[in-house]
Amino acid sequence: MATTLHPIVYWAQTEDNISLKVDLRDTSDPDIDVTAEGLYFKAFGVGAGGLHEYEFQMDFYRNVNPDRSAYRVMDRAVEFNLTKDGPALFWPRLTRDDPKPAWLRIDFDKWKSEDDSDEEDEEDVVKKEQEEQMRQIEKELLETKEQDDESAFADLKTVYLFFFNLLQFIGYAYVVVYLFCRYAFYGKENMKEAFDRAIIPLGICQMFAFLEILHPLIGLVKTGIMAPLMQVLGRNVLLFLVILPNPEVQSDPMVCYLFLVWSSVEVFRYPFYMAGVIDYSSEVLTWLRYTVWIPLYPLGFFSEAIVIFLSIPFYDDTGKFSLSLPNQYNISFYFPYWLYAHIAIIVCLAPSLISHMWRQRQRRFRPKKPRTFHVKLN
Repeated sequence: MATTLHPIVYWAQTEDNISLKVDLRDTSDPDIDVTAEGLYFKAFGVGAGGLHEYEFQMDFYRNVNPDRSAYRVMDRAVEFNLTKDGPALFWPRLTRDDPKPAWLRIDFDKWKSEDDSDEEDEEDVVKKEQEEQMRQIEKELLETKEQDDESAFADLKTVYLFFFNLLQFIGYAYVVVYLFCRYAFYGKENMKEAFDRAIIPLGICQMFAFLEILHPLIGLVKTGIMAPLMQVLGRNVLLFLVILPNPEVQSDPMVCYLFLVWSSVEVFRYPFYMAGVIDYSSEVLTWLRYTVWIPLYPLGFFSEAIVIFLSIPFYDDTGKFSLSLPNQYNISFYFPYWLYAHIAIIVCLAPSLISHMWRQRQRRFRPKKPRTFHVKLN
């Protein structure tokens, strides 16, 4: 079971209010619920542990008023302003349980205790105001510079991701249109020619698909790495180590069926990503992205297993990629055994990938939870 990551949470209080700041940048898919007794928070973002899903739950020392409380999601943090319920007084701590969690810290910039004196010396007040103004100016200058740097990086990232997805879409769309028209007009005649025409654009697209493993690693996209890793490696191992070195299987119609299924999935996935890059929302693209895979993924896994099975006799007869004794390394390797193992891997991992896609679809189309408190966005 994966360990739950907690974001750093800063808190402060006055007699009437509690302020919370969740230290989580680039927050997405927030699931937030404030009740009178406590707070539940769950979201994707960049926190102390990097880009992950963060979650925490706390029970307040006393009740708050959810209807008079608010939160706002910003680029660098999620801030809460909670109104205390009942008489105005200072709480000795934020949570009901003691000691406080390690991830909960005091926000000294906003902290005000019960012993704070309202009778400060005038000179100290002026000095404090000047220092506060200087800090505010320095903070604004620093934020302006960071915003300029982030804006330039965001523009470059948008252009790159848009054209990456566009070029991938064009490549896979060519394969779909060509193979579909080929089947429509010629059926299964001369499948080797169909393979030769489809393999170049498909191979190029599959090579560039390795970048989809790199993108989440360097923070270009806010997705996990396991799903693209399993899909890209699985397809490319089959394409470059099983199909391309085997001239006999290239003329089998099942190979072109497999290419058609792979490409059909991608011609709906990449336009959805292109729209997301430019913040364009389309219900049609969203529905297609999270629905078309339902028949195509099982067909793809089945076709992959069949193509591998059809390739085994060739590698058995030729001994290609196999290593027999004696040799200088004193080891043996029988490639057809690895192909049988690959089929077993597909059978084992296919339910996991399908389950992952189904959970994504449920999250995308599930109804929004009704808010139990007032949300104020500035």
